[in-house]
Amino acid sequence: MKILVTRPQPQADKTAQKLVAMGHEVIVEPMLSFQPLTVNGDVAGDAKAIAVTSAKAVEALAFNDLVDKLQHLPLYSVGEATAKAAEASGFQKIICADGDVDSLGRLIAERNQDGPVFYPAAVDRSGDLAGQLEQQGIACHMVEVYQMAAATGFSGKTRDLIEAGTLDCALFYSPRTIQIFLSVSNLEKTTVFLNSMKALCVSKRVAEQARSFGEVFTAKTPSEDGLFELLSGSIS
Repeated sequence: MKILVTRPQPQADKTAQKLVAMGHEVIVEPMLSFQPLTVNGDVAGDAKAIAVTSAKAVEALAFNDLVDKLQHLPLYSVGEATAKAAEASGFQKIICADGDVDSLGRLIAERNQDGPVFYPAAVDRSGDLAGQLEQQGIACHMVEVYQMAAATGFSGKTRDLIEAGTLDCALFYSPRTIQIFLSVSNLEKTTVFLNSMKALCVSKRVAEQARSFGEVFTAKTPSEDGLFELLSGSIS
């Protein structure tokens, strides 16, 4: 299959390598680019734990030289990929949720975690982890530590492939990614051609926005493995 990968770098290249090894042809077209923000060294305050919803949050902490100061705290990770990034950065006590923000909030509450929980967050967020924790009576100290800048156009190669109807499917890992993809497609007047493509979505929230595509498939689990299961299933 000819597959469009829309996630940010360097994750996009890692995904592409896996797909090529599976025998697919891959076009990488990131819809977001990572930009860490500078924060104070005492940004975590008197936090008793950390909650991260993306590996990018871990990158932002490393950018600000905060890992050594914080690695003794328990770190609650949204999923396995983020947990691996945290472990590679030096965090020692990692508790992993099931891949989405709701499961992360439930996990922290079920563990009876004392607050405040330091939540290094993106400027643009899906889900409301801080609100979810506050509803459970757990103080949450959220600080924006990075932003993901939106793409403003497709590469010429991607645009030509969309217009030619030769892309089999696109992988979407977040609501914001597909929102940006559709916005760019509208600007470049390629939306009409999306009905020849399949959208493989990491969650129902993503899939709800994929109505412009010919077919829409939702992963059983909100992870890359869940998306790859779709590829090895009945969509080809």
